[in-house]
Amino acid sequence: MATKPVRPDVYAAFRGSRLWRTASDGAVRRLAELASVSDVPRGTPLAAEGEPAERFGVLVAGKARVFHLQADGRTITLEALEAGDPLAAVAALAGGRYPANVDATTPATVAWLPREALFDLIEAEPAVARSLIADLATRVVNLTSVVQTLALDVPGRLARYLFQRSLAAGTPTAEGLVVSLGMTKTELAAALGTVPETLSRAFARLRDDEVVIVRGTDVVVLDVGALARLGSGYEEA
Repeated sequence: MATKPVRPDVYAAFRGSRLWRTASDGAVRRLAELASVSDVPRGTPLAAEGEPAERFGVLVAGKARVFHLQADGRTITLEALEAGDPLAAVAALAGGRYPANVDATTPATVAWLPREALFDLIEAEPAVARSLIADLATRVVNLTSVVQTLALDVPGRLARYLFQRSLAAGTPTAEGLVVSLGMTKTELAAALGTVPETLSRAFARLRDDEVVIVRGTDVVVLDVGALARLGSGYEEA
């Protein structure tokens, strides 16, 4: 029986997925053959909170976000997804309903699989379960960090984000650590569970306290220790 042709970009995304990094090439190709591939424009809903989690996807190209929509219309971004990342896999494994919304934040390509495909893969290659457990554990840790951030006031959330960005991607200069926000301020406000106006006030507070200098989507961090105290509750030694 002739096999279904597999798009090279889909196979590459599947082969690079952390969900089944130990799977054989043959098993990955079989998954790619089963996939239903969609090219979608920016803003397309990919999963809706409360709907049955009957499938999961892999983001082949583009970006997406996992978010919760509050009653007042504000959004809280729980996770940002990039090419190669799994989409709604945890909910599909649980077999319940999607706990959050997912939409495309850029034009994107998504390869969808039925949830049973993942169980079939584990049955065929049990070692894959180790990759799945590691990924699920990482997601629990990341979600814990999100919850800790949301427990702070908005200036504290911003300080925590800037502190983490400083450690991960700060560029030392004579003036201080230069940090790119990594997203627009509107996107950052959503990620921090607030609105742009409140975020602007939080930036102003950090600026007035001489902790940062704001230059568009770049920030010069003048006092990393202050960010740590405000955003993480750490004390300088």
